[in-house]
This record gives sequence, C-alpha cells and structure tokens, in this order.
Amino acid sequence: MKTGRRAFLKHGGILVAGTAMGLQAMGQNRVAPVDTANLGVIGTGDRGGGLIRKLQEFPQFKVTACSDILPFRLEEAVAVAGENCKGYADYRRVLDDKSVDAVIIATPLSMHYEMAAAALDAGKHVYCEKTMVFHENEVFRLIDKVKSSNRIFQVGHQYRSTPLYYHVAEMIRQGYIGDVINVYVQWNRNGDWRRPVPKPEYERIINWRMYREYSGGLTAELHSHQIDFINYVFGSYPQRVIGMGGIDYWKDGRETFDNVNTIFEYPNGMKVNCIALTSNSREGYIMKFKGSKGTIELNIDKGWIYSEKVTEKELGEVDGVSGATLQLLKEGQGIPITAPEEKEDMDNTGYALDAFYRSLVDNTLPYSNVYNGGATALCVRMAIDAMMEGTPQTWKPEYDIVRNI
Repeated sequence: MKTGRRAFLKHGGILVAGTAMGLQAMGQNRVAPVDTANLGVIGTGDRGGGLIRKLQEFPQFKVTACSDILPFRLEEAVAVAGENCKGYADYRRVLDDKSVDAVIIATPLSMHYEMAAAALDAGKHVYCEKTMVFHENEVFRLIDKVKSSNRIFQVGHQYRSTPLYYHVAEMIRQGYIGDVINVYVQWNRNGDWRRPVPKPEYERIINWRMYREYSGGLTAELHSHQIDFINYVFGSYPQRVIGMGGIDYWKDGRETFDNVNTIFEYPNGMKVNCIALTSNSREGYIMKFKGSKGTIELNIDKGWIYSEKVTEKELGEVDGVSGATLQLLKEGQGIPITAPEEKEDMDNTGYALDAFYRSLVDNTLPYSNVYNGGATALCVRMAIDAMMEGTPQTWKPEYDIVRNI
C-alpha cells in the first residue's frame, strides 16, 4: 500500500478516480490554473468568520471581499481579513468584483444553491460549505451547472482531504477489520445550540439552524460529515433510510429536532446508526466501524483499532507493527492509529482549504466535489424526509447521476 502525503494527494477515493482526473474528463473545459487566489467570503457568521481567521494562515489565499446582511458581522470580518478587503451587504457585489477568483459560501443551507449557481455564472471558482444543497432538485441542477462551467467546485466535507481519515479508509478497504456489518455514528452535545441575538429581529437569521425554512437541523449540520465519509469508505450509497426525531428537551420555539436517530441501510446489508443529542454530551463525537476481525473508532482527530480476539494470522499486520502491539490488540486494548505525514499544526479545515488550493493550482477535480457532495446531500434529504414523514425513504434511480464520473 502506498502511504504518505504523495500517495494521499494522488488518491481521491473509490467514488472519485483520484485527483489526477482533470476537468476535461468531467465534460468540463480546462481553465488556466491560479497561483495566488483572491477569495470572496459570502456569509461571515460563526463558520464564515472562522474560515476567514483560518485563511490568515494560508499566504496562497487573500480574502479581498466579504458579504453579510448583518452589518456587525460584516464589519468584524473585514477587520480580520485586513485593510484590502471590501465589505458588501449584497453578495452579488462580491460576484461582480473582477479581482475575486473564488468564493467561499458559508451561509444558511437554504441559500447555498442560489449563491453557488450565481457564482458559477459569474465565472468564480466555488468552495461551498456542507451540506451542498437543501433539496434534491437542487442537486441535479447544480451538477448540470458545474459540468457546463470550467470552474473548480469543492464541497466542505473535510474528511476526504484529512490524512487520518484517508488512512482509516484504506485500512478498512484492505480488510484490517474484516467485513464491516455496522457503523455507529454519534455527535452529541449538551447545550441549546443557540447563538446570542443582539436584536429580536435577528433571531431567525442568526439561529437559522433552528428553523426548517433555512436548515436541515442536526442531520445536515453534523451527520452530513460522517455520512459523506462512510459513502467514501465503502464506495456506495444507502438504498434505504428510516428515522425518528423530536423536539423533546428544548421547548424554546425551535422547529428543527433537538435529537435525531436515523438508520441507513447499504446495498450489502451494512447498517449505519446515526444519533445526535443536544441534552447529553457523553463521548461527544465518535464513529465506530464494527468488522468481523476488529473495530476502528474515530473521533475528530484521533483513531484506534481494537481486535476481536482472533489469532495473529487472522489479524495480520497493522501497518507493520507486530509482537507487543499485536498482543495488546488480542487483549482487547485499542491501539492508536497514526496517519503518515499528518501535520501537527493542521486541522481538518486546514486540510480542506489546502485541497481546494491544490485543485485551483492543478486544475483537477476536488476530493469533495459536486458529485459526491450531491450524493451526501441526497442522503441527508432522505434522512430528513424519513423523520418528517415517518416513512422509509429509498434511493431513487434518478439519484444515480451522482455516479456519472
């Protein structure tokens, strides 16, 4: 198995035939690559503002324009970005700015399609935060829009560009834990998920995650990352989704659920259980891949492998370690997973931004693109509809457009 950053950069995963796949292979024309990218950030709330601060660590990016309808957020973002950054209340002014090469869209989910489509029409490269879009018809329309453009389009599912997660995906595919029959996914917290509101009229736009007009709630905002990674690991999509959710703890006028429990069934029979709570934070974030030979557990930036107490021959070597380490595995103790070439000063957001820059420079398909991003958006939509309607949702034949890469 090839390991390290060089191999990592060459592999986009099973669902994408690697970053070497150029845009012409996607039915798109090539465009001259960029060296330094001038960015416009649309939406400067918690996520957009956080990205602007993170981008200060990347000299290859310059934030030259920002947009937000809330003036106090816009003023803060411009101050962080620096004196050469322009601020606009109307995002279309960012798109009209000829000096802007690419935009980051970090607005409420319901606005993603409109803004992404407008950005592509304006000739901008796009980094669109997850979930890619809100409704299934928007997936199809955006795929067509990206295919007819000659621009890079990346979705903010970070795990496809993170060394630890890439390494874990390779371990699972190569059979280190045997046949995986269940994945347990959790993203719990103990808090109301609210942001402070300086004026009552700002309630819905600041706390948009609470309202169905704008948001898919916990499934879209949290589980979408994990669902996307599972799709990536197994090169597959769920054929059926069932789920339940409720507003059972925070009786504060919110419309999206304060707890969700969904089950995704994949074509090989594997089940994925997804739970998110806002009233209990025990173990917080975790993913558990349960295989016939062992289990891999992941949190945001660490991983462990556990043995099912099989023989050394059955377990095999785990990245070249043997002897004492294998003995610990057989005793049921978790062994930390170390990803080759992982950088101490780089987090998941940093890896995703670096991946976006590499796609701009090399003019190649991003790891997280309109196809697999669209697939995850459809999975999220299936889960939301299963909870809202109380009936199972199935993968539709027209969804297979996401496989056409």
